[in-house]
Amino acid sequence: MSEDNRLKKCLIFDFDGIILDTETAEVAVWHDLYAEAGLTFDMEAYLETIGRNDPFTFDPAEPLAKREGEQRSAEQIHKECRMRTFLHAQKLDLMEGVSELIVSAKARGCLLAVGSSAEHWWIQSHLTRLGIYDQFDTIVTFDDVENAKPAPDIFLKVLENLAVFRANALVFEDSQNGILAAHRAGIRAIAVPNSITKAQDFTLAEAVLPSLAHFDLDLFV
Repeated sequence: MSEDNRLKKCLIFDFDGIILDTETAEVAVWHDLYAEAGLTFDMEAYLETIGRNDPFTFDPAEPLAKREGEQRSAEQIHKECRMRTFLHAQKLDLMEGVSELIVSAKARGCLLAVGSSAEHWWIQSHLTRLGIYDQFDTIVTFDDVENAKPAPDIFLKVLENLAVFRANALVFEDSQNGILAAHRAGIRAIAVPNSITKAQDFTLAEAVLPSLAHFDLDLFV
């Protein structure tokens, strides 16, 4: 990347829950899987996992895999959940304000990035279907770093890839873990909670918006 990028502004988008509402879909799938097994889904514990991808949080597949008579492993249950969620997400459109913000930011010379704790194939497949994969100057996922959010690694890798100053970057996140990751990376962040994450703590965010349609690009550029 050119040294000139250091003077450019950069918008960094989380993916799940910011660009596409896959989180609502995934929660619905987990509820279905638990209902099929005659169990009650622990939504409170699940909320702590949003925005993360590490082995230190609640694993919703474990209670299912450990129930008497269950033939599937936790890994197989995760794959089933992921595929059901993927198929549902294939029917979803971009979240409110995303398309317009991408167009406006590109016109103003901003760099655009995705910084997500999801896997690269997940993001690439959805962005390609939506026709915006090539709009991003870099895409950093869990596959590219050692530690996922709330560690700062993903956002620091974005800055490294684009050679931009952290003071010129701004993160959009829907989860407390994502906001914490941005804070640890020294990057300003705006929270855009969805119906799943709206009750989380966003005190570290510069602002909390109902959607990206409410973001004023003029105040950033």
